[in-house]
Amino acid sequence: MKKNPVIERYCELVKEEPLSTLEPELTDDNSCVLESTSPFFGYYHDAPMANPDPYIYCVLADHYSYGEVIRAAKRVNENRQDPVDIAAGRLFIQEKKCPVIRIKDIRHFNQVKIVQQGLRNAGILFKKKQRNIKEIMGVIHLCKILYLVPAGDGMYMDAIDDTKAYFSLPVRLQWSDFKLLTEEAKYDTRILYFDAAQAMITDNHQIIDLVRVYKEHISVDQLRAVKNRYHELIK
Repeated sequence: MKKNPVIERYCELVKEEPLSTLEPELTDDNSCVLESTSPFFGYYHDAPMANPDPYIYCVLADHYSYGEVIRAAKRVNENRQDPVDIAAGRLFIQEKKCPVIRIKDIRHFNQVKIVQQGLRNAGILFKKKQRNIKEIMGVIHLCKILYLVPAGDGMYMDAIDDTKAYFSLPVRLQWSDFKLLTEEAKYDTRILYFDAAQAMITDNHQIIDLVRVYKEHISVDQLRAVKNRYHELIK
């Protein structure tokens, strides 16, 4: 059987997670760095499982373009045995909007400072920490590249990460409406345990609104069940 080709797409993703500031000794020059204390909150909060590896958000001193962040990330990973995943984004927390860089695939918190120093050497400057934040929900907007395998009917499997999959929505929703829709969808006990985020990709000059579903080892059938539930509620 012929496999579907992997497609590359620019993506903007929106999600919400609880955040806390890291201790000063773990950051570069006492900069403002936040840890997602429960990544994929909608999944791991409900399911009795361990949390994934750390997700780190470094608040920036200035706005940098997507290209500037990607070039800096490339320089950082050229000197690392274990590459880290770096993405540009914005954080909305306590009525404030901050430019951030998201870092993942860090095995230990003592690596945060090293990655920050590499980014600083590549021209990325960080904002100083002004106060501590503890378990505050923040809305995170990320810009990233996805590698997807089309699965038919507006569904896509992540070609790199088997915990993530996507399906299209027929309408564009505000974040508050999307949260309510997700809460309603989870009342269906047939699709227990998943985390959802909003996503948007472009294809053939068209914007496609997606739901990103996070669930360990998610299958096409599981994705279809979640998709059908969302579409039923929208109708």
